[in-house]
Amino acid sequence: MTAGASVAFVLNLGAALPIVALFVSAFLGAYVFGLNPRGPANRSVLLVMIAFVVWDVGEVVQRSLAPGTSPDVLFFWARVTWVAIAFVPATLYQLALTYPTKADWIRRPWALAAIYVPALAWASLISMTGLVINGMSSNAFGPSARVAPTYAYLAPVFFVWMFTSVMLFVRSWWQVRKTPSRWVFGVVLLGLIAGTVPAAVTELLWPILSSNDTRVGLGSLYTLMWSIFIAYAVVRYRYLVIEPVTEARTARAPRHRLERGLNYLVLENGRSSAMGAFRDIVSATPGLCVTGLAPSRVSVRFGLERTPILWITTVSNEERTVRPNALDFELVHTVVKFLRENPGTAVLLDDLDYLATLAGFDAVARFLKRVTNQASASKGTVIVAAGFGTFPPEQIALLRGSVDRVLEVQEAIASSTPGAEHVLMTINAQDAPVALPLVGARRGLLLTTEHPTKARLRYGDRFDIVWVTEQPEPGVPCVRPNALDTEGRRAIGNYATAHEGMDIVLVGLEQLALYVDLRSWLPFVKDSLDIASLHGCRLFLTVAPEALSPQELAVLARRFDTGLSPSMFKGSAPSGPTTAAPENRIPYREPSA
Repeated sequence: MTAGASVAFVLNLGAALPIVALFVSAFLGAYVFGLNPRGPANRSVLLVMIAFVVWDVGEVVQRSLAPGTSPDVLFFWARVTWVAIAFVPATLYQLALTYPTKADWIRRPWALAAIYVPALAWASLISMTGLVINGMSSNAFGPSARVAPTYAYLAPVFFVWMFTSVMLFVRSWWQVRKTPSRWVFGVVLLGLIAGTVPAAVTELLWPILSSNDTRVGLGSLYTLMWSIFIAYAVVRYRYLVIEPVTEARTARAPRHRLERGLNYLVLENGRSSAMGAFRDIVSATPGLCVTGLAPSRVSVRFGLERTPILWITTVSNEERTVRPNALDFELVHTVVKFLRENPGTAVLLDDLDYLATLAGFDAVARFLKRVTNQASASKGTVIVAAGFGTFPPEQIALLRGSVDRVLEVQEAIASSTPGAEHVLMTINAQDAPVALPLVGARRGLLLTTEHPTKARLRYGDRFDIVWVTEQPEPGVPCVRPNALDTEGRRAIGNYATAHEGMDIVLVGLEQLALYVDLRSWLPFVKDSLDIASLHGCRLFLTVAPEALSPQELAVLARRFDTGLSPSMFKGSAPSGPTTAAPENRIPYREPSA
């Protein structure tokens, strides 16, 4: 398009279809991406919709330009349209390799390049040569590109490239055809076939079949059709698919055996009783465990080797993960569907206190009520694991009303378990340099609000220090307190990725509470724990107990899976806060006089 060219637009019926398709594709892409921005399949859907949007924009502009518009201007927008069309197969390849599960092949560093290099080659042929299109013509809807004489040789190549991506979708559906996910995937595949098959005739092969110099111009109809099918699948099947299985080995006799077919609220200092009763049930009938603990840790600590674990987290995009803010979407639909389609099964709901902190207690109470109602209808069993002190009395009363029975377990704190452990130390930050070696923190990454110069004197060279401050200094690794969810998480994630198995230490949580509230620092702590679990790291956190309310301390303590004996600290109290998990031992030190 030349500078200063005069362009006038006139709305007409030919532009109406691509306008509708444009808005549908743009909304759908934004919506699916917003459901899980870190999900590979969600990102792939967004790329497909972007290609559709650019395609539709090109059609709208071409068909809306006033009669007499310069052919160069028309040809520019025709090329935009055809370049977008050239990228559609590449985006379909990426989607087929990430949905419904991510293929191993696409995890390789060069995979995306292999997918998109052909698209770039086609885009170059379209925009820089006259081998594909070489001018303007028209169809029933308005101006359109005229195909070149060499088009007859290039179109079959594009046809093969396009439909191998469709065959990948067919292959994926065939692999899941005997599972519940066949329904949602079948809808997506049906929409794809309904759009691409007629498109191959009217848009790709029509100039060859009819000896015409342009395509029919129904491309926007096909993008609209597939977008509608995807939208229906997203709305109708807004949950994850969980396959029911039982554990291969019989569980050890649980300390508290629960009767099947009832809904329970288990209040205890941790998770052992609820998990033990659940493990006993899933030895004979399938179950689903919903928890904020990393699946690898649940498997080791509680013996859930085959039972599907739905992990509440934001640091992973694996198949069985759900975001905390998806309580009213993926989580509720997944759990309810599992109970409805598998009568007599069991569900363990853990970490509702964490969900209540982020989504609000009312949302959690509604979620629990819906799950227990479905369990009652399908003769299933629901076990809700909650820690003492994590909910105030009035909320506990509401939770009691959603279940059949309440079990309060008052047990002594068990000894710590061996292996990698995440430790919460309720001590003052000044005691951290002495306490950390006693609990096994030798070297790694340390986040502190203390100035790096003083922190280096206190901790030596054992740790890489990141300073949490509102006033960063040049050349000093820093994290702003109000950016914990981005900068803090990135610092820990990068370190854990590069130094697997090392220690991660967060000193002085109470200092962070000066800048952000519970809804900000608790997700940061939870993400840090999840990142550490994924990379085999141990996470240590110190907090002055006097700086937090009893409920905040209870919610925080329940995130940590183990601790060490308070007797390791001179002058320690006989026991830690009662909110620690039974497999936890939280070192506690009284405030100095």
